[in-house]
Amino acid sequence: MALSKKKKILFVIAGLIVVAVGAKAALGGGKGPEGMAVSTSLVEKQNIDEVLKLKAVLEGTESTEVVSKLHYEVKELLVKEGDKVKKGQLLAVLDSSDLVEQISLLKGDQALLETQQKELLEERQVEYDKAKKAYEDAKALFAINAASKSEVDDAKRALDTIHADNDTAVLSESEKQTLENMKRKVKIEAETLEDCKIISMIDGTVTRVNTKVGRFADDTEEDKPMFVIENIEALQMKVLVNETDIAKVAVGQKVDITADILNGDIVAGVVSRISPTGESKDSTSTERVIPVYIEVVGKNEKLIAGITAKATIHIAKAEQVLAVPYEAVSELEDGSTVVYVVKEDNTIQIVPISIGLETDLLVEIQGSALTEGQQVVLNPSLALTEGSTVIPQ
Repeated sequence: MALSKKKKILFVIAGLIVVAVGAKAALGGGKGPEGMAVSTSLVEKQNIDEVLKLKAVLEGTESTEVVSKLHYEVKELLVKEGDKVKKGQLLAVLDSSDLVEQISLLKGDQALLETQQKELLEERQVEYDKAKKAYEDAKALFAINAASKSEVDDAKRALDTIHADNDTAVLSESEKQTLENMKRKVKIEAETLEDCKIISMIDGTVTRVNTKVGRFADDTEEDKPMFVIENIEALQMKVLVNETDIAKVAVGQKVDITADILNGDIVAGVVSRISPTGESKDSTSTERVIPVYIEVVGKNEKLIAGITAKATIHIAKAEQVLAVPYEAVSELEDGSTVVYVVKEDNTIQIVPISIGLETDLLVEIQGSALTEGQQVVLNPSLALTEGSTVIPQ
């Protein structure tokens, strides 16, 4: 396992600092004939708990923003922030008096059109029956040579001009469409009237009310939703994990959640979901992050939605493994990871290593490259080479 990007940067900075200090010491007599003074630590067996620490705002596991595009005034406001609501519960009522009047007029127009078309069909049926009889009579007379072929054709054309189906008078396609358009207008207005009843789409708690009586539904404060409903009985955090760390995160990992409001208390959480796609960290950054959702499974009434909390994801744990301070680990130009071991004769041996778990303070050493009790240099100078003589501090 390679060092994390953050630790690599820290090691480079630390190395540069030591070089500068060493140069100053050399100029001022800090380095004697015995060698360069170095800070050291021991290779020891430690318990290591690798964690990933992130911050995010606590939010409900389910939420909905209630909006309206209707330009009608809010007539009644039936809830306030903090109220618990059920799915389908009425939140507000818009002033729909003009709309009710419009629907009444449209329904009147529809009823009138239906009556007119009914009367038209009745008249058309009478005309059709007469025309059909005239045609039948013309054919009968033609059969006995009492009428001409042209008289039969005229009677047939008169019959065909009347809209009918199976001897029943019907409306023309345009007449049918006129009635259908009228019905559609009534239906649309009726649906709009229903939309004047603003309801909740989920069970939850009203966390934001951005409107008031007398204000237009589509003109809320700062163009925010009329209402925000959240299920804050179950809280979650959406943390953004850097793409270099996401491979360490898995669903089911335990999480410690802390916040200023908890006064030192810790609430249990668990990684519940990992987004299948990455995204930009923000609009100005090229850094890619992956959203990870942490479900709050512990209970603490102090913990509320809308506050910033800290999540400590427990990545992995190892007990009594060889470890060194992370300041002791360096990376050479060829990319190999090494530590600078101080041998018994106070000379340097550069030892390649494989690292396992990492914390903010310790790095696990895997394999048999090091043994317990060895001395390693902290923040080794770039000037140190194999066989350099040092003075351990």
